[in-house]
Amino acid sequence: MAAENAVLSQREIDALLNADLSEVEEEDLAAITQQAKPDTGRRIKPYDFRHPEKLSKEQIRGLQIIQHGVAGAMAQALSARLRAQVEAKLSALERSIYDEYTGQVGQDAVIVIIDMAPLQGYCVASFGIDVAFSIIDRLLGGRGKVSKSATQRDLTDIEVALVRHIGGDIASSMVEPWTRIADLTPEVTELAVGPQVVHVVPPSEFVITAWYEFRFAEQTGDISICIPLTILEQILPKLSGQTLFDNRPRPGDREGQQIREDQVQPARVGIRAVLGDARIPAAELSSLQPGDVLVLDTRVEDPLRVYVGNIERFAASAGTRGKHIAAQITGLVNGDGVVVPFDEDIHG
Repeated sequence: MAAENAVLSQREIDALLNADLSEVEEEDLAAITQQAKPDTGRRIKPYDFRHPEKLSKEQIRGLQIIQHGVAGAMAQALSARLRAQVEAKLSALERSIYDEYTGQVGQDAVIVIIDMAPLQGYCVASFGIDVAFSIIDRLLGGRGKVSKSATQRDLTDIEVALVRHIGGDIASSMVEPWTRIADLTPEVTELAVGPQVVHVVPPSEFVITAWYEFRFAEQTGDISICIPLTILEQILPKLSGQTLFDNRPRPGDREGQQIREDQVQPARVGIRAVLGDARIPAAELSSLQPGDVLVLDTRVEDPLRVYVGNIERFAASAGTRGKHIAAQITGLVNGDGVVVPFDEDIHG
């Protein structure tokens, strides 16, 4: 019988257990341990039971494609909301458990719970309290820059309402990129500060987290979207490169080219019609009285100039409608400032 296949007797086993291994040299002990390992010729791959491989590489690549689209949609939505240039890009896509995710976001993070209807389950979006205060400052007319000391307080009810709109923008930014997989109608159901306040995902639940680098007003921060595996399991067969390719928007698809009405952010834009300009000395301006006449730099036959925001866009003629002063749009103002009248056959 070969020596490596020999069976030790009970007496030999007891002798080994009672032996004093402290006198054995470290190199000899390592050699003995190495000899004890059978050489099967198979490669041993370590397995992490805490972070099991539940998604294939192809499915991970599919998620990356979708999350890059979410980053672009998020930048557009937040730019429209804040009326400022916002950059957002996918920085990482991580696999972990939910308990580790809550440890990463910190105790002062703003947590947004999003219902992923029609899929069953909730995902979690989060961003730092400093990002929240920067956004609030911008929404209230500031430049979006706040000091660290200004963030050392709780959000007021008004501020919570403003931040909830940002959560809605994050949720809506998921709609278009996910259309290749599912027609989502995500909705913000809850908002809180600190992950310990909400318990919508079990601590041991396997999750995929997309981290986005968020930049505006010379400030940077992180926005994350954490998606539990229980949601992904409902769409795993579709998370393949072929499915994403087959379901991509086609150039001839009119629906893909049109902007959905419910995705356009409502915005108030000021419109004003200008009769003309006049330059007068400051002394005369301070002594103006009722009945004084100002001579403008326009002629009677010249059209009014209509501004949308601060951009001169239309030409119009003055008049009345009922008991109100009105302006009838008669033409467009091109990039050179020249009035191009409308076609009278269409707009007569």
